[in-house]
Amino acid sequence: MTSGERPRSERAFDAVAGLYDAWFDVPLGRTVDELEKDLLYRLAGLRPVQSRPRDSGTPEMAGLRNGERGLDVGTGTGHFAFDLAAQGLTVVGVDLSAPMLAVARAKGSDAHLLQSNAAALPLATASFDLVLSVTALEFVADPEQAVDEMWRVVRPSGRLVVGVLNALSPWAWARHRESTTQETPFSHAHFFQPWEFVRLLRRLGPVTWSSSVFIGPNGRGLRWAWGLERAGRALCKPFGALLVGRVTKWE
Repeated sequence: MTSGERPRSERAFDAVAGLYDAWFDVPLGRTVDELEKDLLYRLAGLRPVQSRPRDSGTPEMAGLRNGERGLDVGTGTGHFAFDLAAQGLTVVGVDLSAPMLAVARAKGSDAHLLQSNAAALPLATASFDLVLSVTALEFVADPEQAVDEMWRVVRPSGRLVVGVLNALSPWAWARHRESTTQETPFSHAHFFQPWEFVRLLRRLGPVTWSSSVFIGPNGRGLRWAWGLERAGRALCKPFGALLVGRVTKWE
């Protein structure tokens, strides 16, 4: 890799940007999305407001709605950014992939989108109530540096919520098998062990964490997805497909 070139893991989604959102249109994808958002938003402690007048704000916030300020790091096609904006948050989405951001921009203007490296965010220190990052750290060159940058922009009493793919889940095993026969976005991804993920966040402060998605990647258990989810979070926390952790900046 030459100096300044993005690692292959960070370029993984460029080629599939136009197809990425199709996952949410199939029954398994819709259910996985609902399960993951349930846990992510519970840990995020979302506090959307009802009244959302506009103001000028700082340049990166120009034209956005008032309310809690949220940052979605690794926003991709804006899936979470636009969902947070719909709930009343003022949202900025950051991603390094121009093709993914192009898809996101075509959806509308409820979130402000920036092209940037997660390890060098062009945003003011202590400027967001919520920083969310879902399945992004698996593809960055330096996860610790990216987490430190996310933490830098969390304001006092704000929170950082991170979701990563779990190496101990059948979903990870299936993605590994697939990537041995063909190039996929996960061919160069780093799947996190639960202890590794918690240790990454614990440098910042006490971590609250759990996991989501206990149905199989082949759709097995789809009919009982929510029952499996409740049981899995209570009894099998280290084995859900998505590990989710929250750190609150108390200082």
